[in-house]
Amino acid sequence: MRFSRMAGSRGYLFGVLASVVVALPALWFGFFVDDYLFLATMAGLNPIGSSFDLYVFGSGDPEQMLSLIQNGPYPWFGDPDFKVHFFRPLASALMTLDRVLFGHCAVAYSAHSILWYVLLCFAAMLIFRRTLPPAAGVLALFLFVVDESHALPTAWWSNRHSIMAVGLGLLGVAAHLRWREDRWRPGLPLSLAAYVLSLLSTETGLCVLAYPLAYELFSARDGVGKRVLSILPASLLAIGYLLLYRWGGYGARYSDIYIDPVGDPVAFLSAAPARFAMLAGAQFFMLPVEASIVHVELERPFIVLGGVGLALVALALYNLWPHFEERERHALRWLIPGAAMATVPALAAIVNARVLVAPSLGGAAIIAVVIAHLWRARRAPEAVSWKPATMRMMRVVLWALVVGHLGIAALSWPAQVTALRVVMNHLNKVIRTCELDESRITETQVVVFNAPDPYTGLYPLMLRSFDGRAVPRSWWTISFAPYAHRITRTGAREVEIEVVGGEMFASIMERLFRSRQRPLDVGYEMDLNGLRVIVAAVGNTGPTRLRLVFEDAPESDRYQLLAFRDGRYRRLTLPAPGDAVDLPFGFR
Repeated sequence: MRFSRMAGSRGYLFGVLASVVVALPALWFGFFVDDYLFLATMAGLNPIGSSFDLYVFGSGDPEQMLSLIQNGPYPWFGDPDFKVHFFRPLASALMTLDRVLFGHCAVAYSAHSILWYVLLCFAAMLIFRRTLPPAAGVLALFLFVVDESHALPTAWWSNRHSIMAVGLGLLGVAAHLRWREDRWRPGLPLSLAAYVLSLLSTETGLCVLAYPLAYELFSARDGVGKRVLSILPASLLAIGYLLLYRWGGYGARYSDIYIDPVGDPVAFLSAAPARFAMLAGAQFFMLPVEASIVHVELERPFIVLGGVGLALVALALYNLWPHFEERERHALRWLIPGAAMATVPALAAIVNARVLVAPSLGGAAIIAVVIAHLWRARRAPEAVSWKPATMRMMRVVLWALVVGHLGIAALSWPAQVTALRVVMNHLNKVIRTCELDESRITETQVVVFNAPDPYTGLYPLMLRSFDGRAVPRSWWTISFAPYAHRITRTGAREVEIEVVGGEMFASIMERLFRSRQRPLDVGYEMDLNGLRVIVAAVGNTGPTRLRLVFEDAPESDRYQLLAFRDGRYRRLTLPAPGDAVDLPFGFR
């Protein structure tokens, strides 16, 4: 492999053009999960959001949240004080423009997103071309283009905001570098304008600001005073943004998926080290850390593997540092801490590789330089004078990086798009084939006793709205616990539902709407205006048995009862008083 063959303007041009090819599978991704919520919000069907303020999953207003709990789709156990509200006006405005221009044509939405991905890669190219030697810079660009953590943010309409924010922010970083190194006067105002647009897209813009800060702290060649003055405008902008964020009431509260670093610093600092290790493993060795969302037992192994992977990369950098060119050292002095600092704001969200868009700039530079020099060391081991054990370990790192980032990463784009599209089509089919009496749907209250996954339990109202179908008077999902359930008829209007072999809130998605800081105790009751849900027994994480008291007879026309059995939601006839019915868990 001769990296010099990739050097030059032609290599950078091919890298940017490759971003179009790599992202093409995103055209067929279609609508996915939150997209249906946002389309319903634009249609005026979401009381807590608007067309220019789409990213409101919980307002924190107990009156508003109680309405969403009593009527659906939010679950009965949701915390009335629950808040997840993000400041993303530019992203919301462009999504609303998509709907105005393209209706429900998902391909057009995706094409728009791909244009933003090309801009992101172009901005990365400007930085790599300026900071790295030609061969390493081109390799870093290709690694950045095919980075598998970029696939979902590019393909998923609702996640486009992160591509926008990082793309605009990196344009600002490129302008900052040119201002500082070439004395290009327009660089300062242009960088600040780019940062403003980045922050208006999403809070991920804060991640990007880590790079100019790292540059001034660790790499700029001026005196301390000059460095402070140079980073001051961007720093004041970030402080102003954070003050606006708090003043506007944005942020997260009472959710285990999102942690507010300012509102709950203890919880954030407690979770940060483990989340950082997992994300490092995802960045350098493509660990599928998202699996821990569904399978909580994988979290600890991912933490260990991520820590080991991070140590191996650090060891490679330590061994190779004396062999780096001065230009490479100069770049890595700020790109390494910049990537680390860019990861910190992302630690507030649940662990997922899609939060790595900003850190992946520094990640791509690190991987490119390490691959280039380890490849040379492999061809000329006498040049490095390493011990045999060190050489063997470095070869393992080399092949892991080459196979992962120059092979598997590119293939993961169509693989991710196809797999998630198949899953989405299946889940939508489950919702669309619910055994409901459509002739009386608007007058009835739907009770779903067991949902095998959060999407089919929460999103039927949004999908029905998207399909142009009438929605029920209420939609209540009782349990999302990934276990079997037993329903026992205890009276004419009462039933008990028991989680068999487990308990509620064992999965992270159940804790989206209620934090472990606010657990449900025995006796907790939620009146849903037609059905009262009472916690009858609790375990270590959540309720194990519930008592349901219907206002009218469950067999009346007021209700439609559903249970997930044999791969779909089917009508459920409750047993006679004293009898029980078992509902096994699983998709089939």
